Amino acid sequence: RVLRGIECDILPDGRLDLPDDVLAELDWVQASVHGGQRMPRREMTKRVEEALRNPAVRCLSHPTGRYINRRPENALDLERTFEVALEEGVALEVNGLAPRLDLSAEHVREALAAGVRIVCSTDAHSVRGLDGMLLSVMTARRGWATPTDVLNTRPLAELLS
Repeated sequence: RVLRGIECDILPDGRLDLPDDVLAELDWVQASVHGGQRMPRREMTKRVEEALRNPAVRCLSHPTGRYINRRPENALDLERTFEVALEEGVALEVNGLAPRLDLSAEHVREALAAGVRIVCSTDAHSVRGLDGMLLSVMTARRGWATPTDVLNTRPLAELLS
């Protein structure tokens, strides 16, 4: 089965860039910060928290927004993000794009210790980008994740529940 899904932008006020009625038609919604990464910590955390509370959101993509050797992590309170993700049943992505590797292995360990499930993903924008899955899985494993911690290793019914 091919799932209908999307990666939505998290707007500065925490809303998503698509209306809720459109999001409700999808099987899988990932939310991501793509602009305004230099927000102060409190504002960035509130922005992400608001998005995680949207009932359509299943996963927070590249949570820290880092690009290795190009852009530092967003000033996001990850501890608070883990709390809200756990409350809302939202997973956090381990992004396998080589310049991102976001979450890092250290952040994967912290997320798992907080009880948060992760998703291994590629950030692929083409078929070639699917090779990033190996980097995602390796990063998750360095963070001590096992298959039971990774939501997209679970049976489809569990993934969609």
